[in-house]
Amino acid sequence: MGTENENKQNQGQDQEQVSFDPSPNTAFVREKIKQKPINRKKLVRRTALTILMAAVFGVVACVTFLLLEPVISKNISSGTVSEEEKPVQVSFSETQDDTEDEILPEDMYATDTEMISEALQGNVTEVNENIKNIEDMISSMEFGMDDYQKLYRDFRSLSESISVSLVTVTAVTEGTDLLNNPYEDSAQTSGVIVADNRLSYLILVKDNGLTDADAINVVFSDGSSASGEVMGKDSETSLLIVGVRKNHLSSETLEVISPASLGSSRSTVLKGTPVMALGAPTGTSDSVAYGMITAASQQLYMTDSDSMIFSTDIMGTESSSGVIASLRGNIIGIIDNTYDSETAPGVISAVGITELKPLIEKLSNGEDKAYFGVQAMDVTNAMKSAYGLPEGIYLRYIEIDSPAMNAGLQNGDILTEVNGKAINTYHDFILWLYDTSPGTTVNMTIKRQSVDSYVDVNCEVVLGSVTYVPTVEE
Repeated sequence: MGTENENKQNQGQDQEQVSFDPSPNTAFVREKIKQKPINRKKLVRRTALTILMAAVFGVVACVTFLLLEPVISKNISSGTVSEEEKPVQVSFSETQDDTEDEILPEDMYATDTEMISEALQGNVTEVNENIKNIEDMISSMEFGMDDYQKLYRDFRSLSESISVSLVTVTAVTEGTDLLNNPYEDSAQTSGVIVADNRLSYLILVKDNGLTDADAINVVFSDGSSASGEVMGKDSETSLLIVGVRKNHLSSETLEVISPASLGSSRSTVLKGTPVMALGAPTGTSDSVAYGMITAASQQLYMTDSDSMIFSTDIMGTESSSGVIASLRGNIIGIIDNTYDSETAPGVISAVGITELKPLIEKLSNGEDKAYFGVQAMDVTNAMKSAYGLPEGIYLRYIEIDSPAMNAGLQNGDILTEVNGKAINTYHDFILWLYDTSPGTTVNMTIKRQSVDSYVDVNCEVVLGSVTYVPTVEE
């Protein structure tokens, strides 16, 4: 009995296990999701706000573009440089001689003919009385200590007006000694501001280690300083143009400094004229000395150059540098004692500014110069009479492998014509050479000595090039 009940229970459990469905009944979680209704007022407000913000952004962008467009166009639009950012070409016009308007001592006296003519036209007694009055006035003139002091005050005032154009240039070189200790070496020289090309002040200075320096420092007349860079150099004269960017200088300095006035050193009465030496004529910066020119018109025989040198009675040193100025305030020479005379050692000498002007222009503008390759001189009247030389330019020396040598020119030839135009002075030829582009083919006529006369020889010369702009390696 008990066994049958147990069997029934087991069968019932088996039936329940067989009828069990393990899949979940999800009917109770099923529901319908309804879309939330649109709030039309809020949508209209957001749309209006978006349109308003877009309009404001457009206005701001338009105003910003209008304000910044000139700057953008100036700097990054097309990569071009505006006229205000371009340096202007440096050019020096012909300057009158410093002594042209001065009254020479011999002009202060009348000749016998002039006195007789004046006496015949007027009253002889009146003329004699006027002469006597002038003589009495001259004899009564005295030059006292006050006049002497006033004279030197005038000198000092003139030197101060010129000094605004003078600078001290320092070449700074860094290195290490044998113990690997760092050191800094420097060398100073005096220079003069010769031009303003709108972007930079251009300074003419002798090369005193500047091309090999790690840095160049320029000190102006007001004591301010700025870094400089070599913009051009000439190996023949060892002259450099150092540029200082104007945007590196304060407004106060820009108001004080200015380029110097370049005069003329080709005056026929240059000898005996009073001058002043400024810069570092004694070897010390910001020094001044007074004197006069004792000798002039001594040519420096350099290739394709007609540079002249004159001497003064001002004592200097080997380290003298600076400028020679006339009493009109014009720069007429650059101090250079490397050409010191053996007969008058220790006195200051200077290279005349007139012959340097074309060179300064080339150096300042970064232009190459045509290369001919000769050292020459004018045929003077004395040479004509003594040696029977024809008129022209006497070629003293022809450089090896120069365009002149390649064209067949020889030492002793006399150049008379260039492209059919007569050339009478070496200065005129140098000016022509500076105005001619390198690589130009030129027809030249020379006179060459034969057995008993000079014969014409025609040559075709292809001019070379002299580069004044320093390379990166330099």
